[in-house]
Amino acid sequence: MSPTVIGFIRISLLSLFVGVIMGILIAVGVFRNVTNPSLITSAHAHINLLGGVMMLIFGVGYHILPRFSGRPLFSEGIARVQLWLSGAGLIGMFILFFAGGYSSSDFLRYGVAPFGALYGAGAILFVYNMWRTLAGATPAPPPLRPAKK
Repeated sequence: MSPTVIGFIRISLLSLFVGVIMGILIAVGVFRNVTNPSLITSAHAHINLLGGVMMLIFGVGYHILPRFSGRPLFSEGIARVQLWLSGAGLIGMFILFFAGGYSSSDFLRYGVAPFGALYGAGAILFVYNMWRTLAGATPAPPPLRPAKK
């Protein structure tokens, strides 16, 4: 696996770990007295879905789709940029959502948008990179039929 694929998978596993621990802490009531509990829930949801699930999809997609299509990845450089954009966006969103749970200020909640844009830009790069990788891939041959007797 390429270092970029490994990076996506490591971020995914770390995000899943943080999200599961956070979910347990939410369930036992550790965050009961926060100022804005919905932002704690948002931090939990984003670290699980954008971190745990989507980062794994990006990593596995970069590893498997070029092989299945029989074509090389269009750009490893774009994949690396996406790793950094998506990673920075995820961390920024998580920190600001979590901090916003302890604040009555709207600044932290609205500060999430630029980090969401970073993550979104990374996702768009993934779509572009995969689209270019899969463009012109040769179709699979038709299945073999048994010979007639």
